[in-house]
Amino acid sequence: MRLAVISDIHGNLPALEKTFAFIDRARVDGIIWCGDYVTDILLSHEVLEFIRLKNKEYRHWIIKGNREDYMIDYHNSSDKDFSMIDVTGSLLLTYNSLSESDIEYISSLPDEVVVDIKGCPQIYVGHKLDSNCRYRYHVFGHVHKQGLFIKNRCRFINPGSVGQCCSEVPGLEFALLELVNGEWNTHFYHMDYNIDYVSKFIRNGDLYDCKYHWADVLIKTLETGHNYVEDYTNFSREVAKKCGVNVRTLADIPEKVWDFAYNKLDIVEKS
Repeated sequence: MRLAVISDIHGNLPALEKTFAFIDRARVDGIIWCGDYVTDILLSHEVLEFIRLKNKEYRHWIIKGNREDYMIDYHNSSDKDFSMIDVTGSLLLTYNSLSESDIEYISSLPDEVVVDIKGCPQIYVGHKLDSNCRYRYHVFGHVHKQGLFIKNRCRFINPGSVGQCCSEVPGLEFALLELVNGEWNTHFYHMDYNIDYVSKFIRNGDLYDCKYHWADVLIKTLETGHNYVEDYTNFSREVAKKCGVNVRTLADIPEKVWDFAYNKLDIVEKS
């Protein structure tokens, strides 16, 4: 018994296609999807179509992540607060790219699921780490880094990110779980894909219309494997607070602070 574990695609269809070029030859018995299929790279609709197609071919267990929740909450809210003039611009572009069928599909996904296969240990699947997990195996995503650790007899497994790998080496990441002598053994995979193509797609697309350099920050993250998105947001938040800004959300951070952080972190290398 072998299960593929996939998480955090973030609209990166080329990386997902490269992942399945391997999985389709690996004779897996099922797919575990750990959430965050949409936002950032503007191919979220195509990613959801690909997922639904593959789920017709494979036994699967699938949950939604916080990025799907962003889309669902915005869709259901009377306060349409995504805007191209603040940090939610990329979210607005993603939302506008989704079909009604896409929204219905991600709204149907659960927040958690238990993989319960006869004769196999159960696996709890949630997008974020639940340190109080009472199962023997807990698969999660969200942090974009592969990892495995044991706490209170539970084995915590993160497959890494297919679409926005942040393990300090550019590429894509996923995992396979293989049942050996009644236990799930974890095999981690890190692969190259055509990041240049994705970077050019971002540079030539609508994401560059978003304020606060989000396209450059995303490209830098993809091309280095370092989480510049997290560095950029955390540093901007810290600077804003030191300047006396009451930062409740990222939208509260002034544009000049984002510009300062962008230059300080050398997001775009100087020629």
